[in-house]
Amino acid sequence: MKVVVCGLGYVGAVTAACLLKDGHSVAGIDVNPAKNRAFASGRSPVYERDIDELLSAGKAEGRLLSGACIAEHAGSADVILICVGTPVGQDGKLDLSQILTVTAEIGAALKERPSHAAEVTIAYRSTMLPGSMETTVAPALIERAGPPGERYEVVYNPEFMREGTAVRDYFAPPRIVIGERVPGGSGRLKELYSGIDAPVFEVPMAVAEMTKYADNAFHALKVAFVNDLARLASTLNISAQSVSDVLVADTKLNVSQAYLRPGGAFGGSCLPKDVRALTACLRENDVRAPVMESILSSNAVHKDYLAEYVASRAPRGGRILLLGLTFKPGTDDLRESPLVDLAESLLERSFRLTIHEPDLRERQLTGVNLDLARNRLRRLFELLADDVENAIESADLIVIGKSMPGLQARLAGDVRSLDINRL
Repeated sequence: MKVVVCGLGYVGAVTAACLLKDGHSVAGIDVNPAKNRAFASGRSPVYERDIDELLSAGKAEGRLLSGACIAEHAGSADVILICVGTPVGQDGKLDLSQILTVTAEIGAALKERPSHAAEVTIAYRSTMLPGSMETTVAPALIERAGPPGERYEVVYNPEFMREGTAVRDYFAPPRIVIGERVPGGSGRLKELYSGIDAPVFEVPMAVAEMTKYADNAFHALKVAFVNDLARLASTLNISAQSVSDVLVADTKLNVSQAYLRPGGAFGGSCLPKDVRALTACLRENDVRAPVMESILSSNAVHKDYLAEYVASRAPRGGRILLLGLTFKPGTDDLRESPLVDLAESLLERSFRLTIHEPDLRERQLTGVNLDLARNRLRRLFELLADDVENAIESADLIVIGKSMPGLQARLAGDVRSLDINRL
C-alpha cells in the first residue's frame, strides 16, 4: 500500500520504518524541516535502534517518499497515519492542537481527492483521552471533508511500543487494537498489519483510547508498587529482589489475568486484614508507601460507587433482589464481604431488599461467621429468600452480586437485572 505518516517523532518514525520493511511505500511528513530532510535522506529523525537501516533500505528500493505537505500524497494514499504529539500543559490537560491542525490539512486534501479514488483509511495513532475521537477529532474531520463512509473511513489505532525496543515491539506486539467508528471499519488497516502474528481487537474508538491509558497507568502502578515494596523490604533488611523474584514466579494469580476483571470490591478474611497489617508495619517503620497505603481507601471508594450505581437504577423505595451476600462464590464467609456493605447501604436508603444466597446455611456456620449471623447481620439473614423465582417476579431491580451461572442464564435479557460482579 501507499501510506502517509503525518508526524516523524518517535511513533511516526518507527511506524514508517517498519512499514517500509514490510514492503509498503511510505511518505513521511513533519512540520519540522530538519525531520523532513533526515527522513528524505534515509536517516532517522529520532534516536532508536534499527531505524536508520530500515529507512535507508526503503530509500534504496525507491519506496521512501518525501514531501513538504499532506496534499502532495493524500490523493493517492491508501492509509494516512497521524502520529503527531499530544503534550500536556502545566495543568495536566491534553493539548490536541497538533491533532486538529493536521486533521484540518487532511480534510482539505480529501476534498481534492479524485472522486474515482478508492476509500482511504485515516488512522490516528497519537495518544488521546477517551472520547477525544468522537467528540473532537472526528467532527473536525467531518467539517472539512464531509461525512465518512464512502470517500474515507476514520479509526483510532493506539501504539504499544517501548523506546529502545520499538521495532521489535512493532513486529511482535501482544495485540493490535483498532477503534472503529462503525463495526467493520478497520478493514484497510487490518490489511496493513496482515503480516504480524498478534490478536486483533476491533472495538469502539473510546475503548481503544482508554486501553492505551489503561496500559500506561498499569505499567506505572506496577513500578510504583514494587518500589513501595522495596522500600519496606530494605528497611527490614530483606532482599527486595528476592521477594520480587518469588512474587513474579506465580503466573497463576500474580502475573496473570487473575484479579483484573472489573466488578466487585475485594473482601474476605485475608486481603483486608493483611493490607491493614502491612500498612501498620509501614507506619511503625516510618516507611512512606503511597500505593500500598491507598489500597483500602480505594476499595472503600469502589464500594460506595457500587452502592450509588445500584441505587440510581432502582425506583425510590423499590424492591431490590440481591443475588449473593458472601464475599465470593463457593464460600459461606461473610467477613468483610462487599455485598454485606451493599445490602446495609441499600437498607439505609429505604429500599425493600430481598437476598438470595445459596452458599449460606445458618446452621452450618461456625466461628466469626456464626457470630455475625446471630448478631450484627441478623437483619440481613431475615431477608434471605430460598424461593428465588417469586423474588425475581416481584423485584423492580435484580442485582447480580457474584457469579451464579444458572440464575444469570435465566435472567439473560431481563432489563431489570444489573450485574455488578462484572462491570
